[in-house]
Amino acid sequence: MARSRNKYSRAQLRARYRKPRKRGGATWFYGALSVIVVVGVLAIVLVRNDNSASAGVPPRAGIDPKTNDFYDHWHEVLGVQICGEWLSDPPLFDNRADNSGVLAGLHTHGDGFIHIHPRYPDEAGNNATLGKFMEFGGWSATSDSLSLWAGPKSDPTKKTWTNGDKCPGPDGKPGTGLPGHVVWQIDCSNRTGNPSDYKLEDQHVVGLGFVTKGEKLGVPLHAASAPSNDGGNSTVINPKGCRPSASNNPGVQDTTATTAPAATTTAPASSSSSTP
Repeated sequence: MARSRNKYSRAQLRARYRKPRKRGGATWFYGALSVIVVVGVLAIVLVRNDNSASAGVPPRAGIDPKTNDFYDHWHEVLGVQICGEWLSDPPLFDNRADNSGVLAGLHTHGDGFIHIHPRYPDEAGNNATLGKFMEFGGWSATSDSLSLWAGPKSDPTKKTWTNGDKCPGPDGKPGTGLPGHVVWQIDCSNRTGNPSDYKLEDQHVVGLGFVTKGEKLGVPLHAASAPSNDGGNSTVINPKGCRPSASNNPGVQDTTATTAPAATTTAPASSSSSTP
């Protein structure tokens, strides 16, 4: 009898496991999984949109819909001196030098100023650097070399200068034939490191140079001048630290800066310390 019961019990177990399972549970599981996937994808899209909106410039390519003007419209002087000679102003450009046809929010009007009104994230915020401006113009500036739009009158064909290159110049000029090196300043104060990393600001003076040992860069030509009027802040730049005068600023517009250096106003620039 015990054996019969065992056979019967085993038969019941086999029958139980052979019964087809209901598929309702599986359908619910896959449906829930689909909902989770859809919600996840939507969340990723929303996060990416938020990040792109806050990555640099506001919507509409940096234009304030209330005023139809740029959110930021700043200016900085840019002067470049090679072996004791200030170069001509960087030439006007509006588009980026990579032939993409994209407008450059960091550009110049050929007036000796960097005009700063970012249009795209890659040129705004932490990306609004001197190096980005130089790149857009087709030039470059590092702690080791300068690649520029023109050469000095003493050697007009030489537009690239690398640490160790020898300075040319008129006969008898101090430093002639001596090796030079890259220097740079902000508001006539020496800086170290890579000038390309400098984040552009409003109402300041940038000086780049290639000089021999012991030579000073001096005051850029357009310090205490005003940028061309293009709808932005066209006030006279007169930063603390620079002492511009009529002799080193031809055509200077600030009458207080046309006297001897000692009489020049030293009022600090009224600008924000942030970048666009």
